Amino acid sequence: MPSPKSSRRWLFYVFSALLAVLSLFTLFGERGALHLWRLWGEKAKLEERNFVLHKENESLRERIDRIRHDDGYLEKIAREELGLVRPGEIIYRFGGSESKKKSAGTFSAPAVQPPPSSERKPPR
Repeated sequence: MPSPKSSRRWLFYVFSALLAVLSLFTLFGERGALHLWRLWGEKAKLEERNFVLHKENESLRERIDRIRHDDGYLEKIAREELGLVRPGEIIYRFGGSESKKKSAGTFSAPAVQPPPSSERKPPR
């Protein structure tokens, strides 16, 4: 007959092994602590991205409001982004540093934009 000491020892080993297996599953299992730690990192990244998108949305809403209600701002956008001009205005375009590098050593006459079609003289 097994002694009570040996059965307790056997029970202790089984309980220890069960505890070790449960600890490993808790740390490295499919939904373990490491997975939870990765999810926290992903959540932090998503919250940061969400904050950036909210700021961008707010600036776009302000721009829409200015376009709808501020004629000066609308004119500025039309001039800068669409290249529109008022009748009689002359546009001068100056090349940037990149165009200076490309045309180094060569001389080219500046492009003169013809007046709008409403101000052109009729042919004779």
